[in-house]
Amino acid sequence: MHEPGKILVTGASGKTGIAVCKALIAKGARIRAWVRQEAYTSPLVVMGIDDFIIGDLLDDSLAEQALRGMAAVYHIPPNMNPNELRIAENLIRAAQSQGVLRFVYHSVLHPQIEEMPHHWKKMRVEERLFTSGLAYTILQPAVYMQNLLGYWQSIQRDGVYGIPYSIDALLSQVHLGDIAEVVAKVLLEESHSYAIYELCGPEALSARETAHRLSQHLGKPVEAVEIDREVWQRNMLAGGMPEYAVETLLKMFLYYEKYGMRGNPNVLRMLLGRNPTTFDEFLAAEIHKFDQE
Repeated sequence: MHEPGKILVTGASGKTGIAVCKALIAKGARIRAWVRQEAYTSPLVVMGIDDFIIGDLLDDSLAEQALRGMAAVYHIPPNMNPNELRIAENLIRAAQSQGVLRFVYHSVLHPQIEEMPHHWKKMRVEERLFTSGLAYTILQPAVYMQNLLGYWQSIQRDGVYGIPYSIDALLSQVHLGDIAEVVAKVLLEESHSYAIYELCGPEALSARETAHRLSQHLGKPVEAVEIDREVWQRNMLAGGMPEYAVETLLKMFLYYEKYGMRGNPNVLRMLLGRNPTTFDEFLAAEIHKFDQE
């Protein structure tokens, strides 16, 4: 027996998962959250979530337990994971055996790109969904605007926004809050089965233009700087990043360097019923938050 509105969210403790859980709770949905470790449950408990699956996404028995009684699943795959396809196949099998009605998959903008292994793996997952017999929906978001916050310390302290690819590469971006709003919509409405939605904000920006906007909003100079990729690689490995993740990210940076990554905002605008959040709106809101702290 399915519990009305009960949705399994995998990767629930990451930044995407937390945003999605907030949006679903705001719509009155009940959530079962899958997290890797019990320590990761704290921010979700604060939201009022009390149903957890704790452990490895590759665990077959856990997947069966997680999907038992669920009306839908929102699968957020782990970042840069060599087992991404195996994880998804495990969840798809469990969804089939448990009679889950909806499977919504958090993919990526342009998964067709073989030169970026983490994109290509998501395309393989999409293929599995096509043949699964499940009522799937696939979301393909662009790079998050919120990724900029990982550079905030050097931006504020040094006036430097440093990236390991060309500062003139154009990338479409999207606000995580807009993504979460769409996730809640497609999970809770009946009309999105078998859809694939490309989700992009209204602009494609280079790091050079991003630094210019930062300068305007912060009222002090910010310079975009291209970091040497070999230096970046050494630093990441020394800091403990897994070799697979480092190599995968280097291939992504090289692709960005050569081609950028651009999408179209029309689908996101249609789903939201409003204009997507702009980069300037994002910056203004984040700077206001920092000013309040």
